[in-house]
Amino acid sequence: MKSLLLRLPRIGTFILAFLLVASAWLPMFRPVGFPPIGLAGTMFPVFFVISILILAIWLVMKRKEWRILLVAVLISLRGVLPYFAVGGLRGEVEPGDKSFTVMTFNSSSMGLVNYKSDSLVVNRIYASLAEASPDILCIQEFYTNTRPDLSHHLEKIAEKGKYPYHYFAPHYINWKTWFYGTVVFSRFPIIDTARIEFHGGFSRKEDLVRVHLRIHEDTTTLLVAHFASYQLDSDQYNIGRALLPFGGRGQTKQLIARQADILNNEIDYAKHPVIVAGDFNDVPLSYTYRTVRGNRLQDAWLQRGFGIGRTFAAISPTLRIDYILPDQRFQVESVKVYPAKELQHFPVMTRLSLRP
Repeated sequence: MKSLLLRLPRIGTFILAFLLVASAWLPMFRPVGFPPIGLAGTMFPVFFVISILILAIWLVMKRKEWRILLVAVLISLRGVLPYFAVGGLRGEVEPGDKSFTVMTFNSSSMGLVNYKSDSLVVNRIYASLAEASPDILCIQEFYTNTRPDLSHHLEKIAEKGKYPYHYFAPHYINWKTWFYGTVVFSRFPIIDTARIEFHGGFSRKEDLVRVHLRIHEDTTTLLVAHFASYQLDSDQYNIGRALLPFGGRGQTKQLIARQADILNNEIDYAKHPVIVAGDFNDVPLSYTYRTVRGNRLQDAWLQRGFGIGRTFAAISPTLRIDYILPDQRFQVESVKVYPAKELQHFPVMTRLSLRP
């Protein structure tokens, strides 16, 4: 027994090193056949921080196990790059004549809870939109109602934001007047629109939305996506449960992988400069993110942001799951997250310009 106790630090160090390396490299692979791959990257920041702390302790105590953790940390450094942005250290680029802003925001049904609007959430949403005033506004999980006594968010946002153009793709309708879906508001002309079967969102009913815009005399393809949810609310957002391949979680991970492939195909198909915006329901260290971004797109947050850039309020401070990924042909001039305690998702806005 005494011999086993003496070995515990080394055994624990090997286990931690294995978990750290696995969380950094498993997201390279498509999460099919082995469901834990789908959420491995979610745990990377936790394992990385713990490894750094234990490494420091072993160094102070002059234990040889520090070498094991140092090797694991060095092997796993690839996981830090998509999580932590340093591009903001370069500062912002001054806006020019061809600059424009794009915002993505999962509005969580515009504050609708049990078919009743939460006034605090609604007020915060409108305040955030007014503060940012994006030229192009992409909202997932949007809700509006055509009943005279209920919320006409579609008309209200168009009027308050001074958006002469919009495209609303209702994904499901209740009682003929309650509309839920994806909407794009724009101060630039919308040339054409399309819906691509995607099975996205919590209900698996949401399509991928494609909009062609005429921005400063140039045509841009905007793709707005809401990937399938892992269906983990604040009470369920437990990593141990999430890694279980039961209750449909394994199928969800595979569905998200298929959605990433669908979106990637649309990006490849696009003839014009592309901007991808939306809620991926996945972290930057994931097959989803890697597949969609590929080599053609940039991550606006990594280009001009600093830090983790959290966009989801529940549980973990490392959850950046809402993205704006512009084509390499765009210059990212600035980026900002608009956190607010009333919101479940935080709006993200970037300012872009097409390179000459």
